[in-house]
Amino acid sequence: MPEVWEPSEEMLVQAQYYICHERHYFHRYRILRDCPNLSLFFMDRWYDWQYESSGDVPMISRYNGLMEIACRESWAEDEVSLAELPDRIRRAFDRGSHITVPVAFVHSDGTPYVTEWMLEGIDADDTVYYTKSTSDAASRTFRKPVPFEKLADQLFRTDDGLVAVTEIKAAPTIERILALEPMEAYRAVFAEYGLRWEGGRLSRYVTPVTIGVTGMDQLIEAWQEREEEILAAGELRFNDQSRVSKHLQNRFHPVQHYLGFLLETAETRAALGDLVPDVQRGRDEMDRALSDVLKFASLLVQRTDSSSLGLYLKYLRNLRETVVDYQALNLRVQRTLA
Repeated sequence: MPEVWEPSEEMLVQAQYYICHERHYFHRYRILRDCPNLSLFFMDRWYDWQYESSGDVPMISRYNGLMEIACRESWAEDEVSLAELPDRIRRAFDRGSHITVPVAFVHSDGTPYVTEWMLEGIDADDTVYYTKSTSDAASRTFRKPVPFEKLADQLFRTDDGLVAVTEIKAAPTIERILALEPMEAYRAVFAEYGLRWEGGRLSRYVTPVTIGVTGMDQLIEAWQEREEEILAAGELRFNDQSRVSKHLQNRFHPVQHYLGFLLETAETRAALGDLVPDVQRGRDEMDRALSDVLKFASLLVQRTDSSSLGLYLKYLRNLRETVVDYQALNLRVQRTLA
C-alpha cells in the first residue's frame, strides 16, 4: 500500500493539461517529488505541429525531447496475462518504478475509448491503488483503491487476451537535470535536445528548427470543410469533442507552465531581465486565447449549430494569430537564456 498523502489541488489541476503519458512524468516528478525544473523539459513544444486528420488528437508536436528521453531511458513496454499482472506490478514497484495500464470505457454516445491509469501500489490482498488525472473533478482520483478483479474487468486486452503494460523507470538524464540549479538545468535541457544557435538561427543538431502554424491552418481548414457534416449531425461525437478543446489545450498549457516557471523562479526571472514584462503579457494573451477556445468549444458541444460553429472557428483563428506572436516571444526567451 502506498504512503497516505494528498497532493495540492493546484498540482492535480495542472496535471490534467498534459497528455496522458506525459502526465505520468508530471505525477512522478512534479507532484510526488516537487521538482519544478520538470517544466523546462517542455521548452521545445511551441515550435511547430503536424496536423492529424483522424483520432481525438488534432495536432502532434513536431519536437518532443522529453518523450525521446523517456523512450530511450525510462519506458519498458510489455504484454502480460492477467494471471501474471499482479506479480509484474509488484516487481516494478520494488524497483521504484510506476506502472501504467490501458483501461477501456464507452462514452455516453456509444464511442469506445481507451485511457491510461497510473498504478502506485498493490497490497497483500491484491488491492491496487491507481491515479487518474482529468478535467472532470468528480472523476479525478489519487491513489484510489480497487480490487484487482474489478480492475481486470476494465482492462483493455489484445486479441490474445494480454494486457499492454508500461513500466516507467527512473530516467538518468531527467534525474540529473532535475537536480541542477534552474539556469544550469535550462541550458542542460537545451543541450540535451540538440538545440543550438547557428548563424543567428535556432537549429536542432545540424537542421534549422521549423517554426510555423501550418498544422493549425490545416486544422481550421478541416473544420470548415466538415461544416455541413457537423451541422447535419447536430452534435459532436466524442472524438470531435476532444479535438475541439481538450487536445488543443494540452498543446499549449505545458508551455504556459514552463513560462510560469521562468517568471516565478528568481534565477531565471533575473536572467530574463527586460524581457519579463513581455513574457508576462504573452503568457496572459495565450491564457485568454485558450480560455476563449474552451468557452466556445463548450458551447459548440452543447449546441451544435451554425452560430456556435462560427464562433468557435472565430476564436480558433484568434488562437492561431496568438500563437504566431507566442512563437516569436518564446524564440526571444531562448535566445536570452540559452
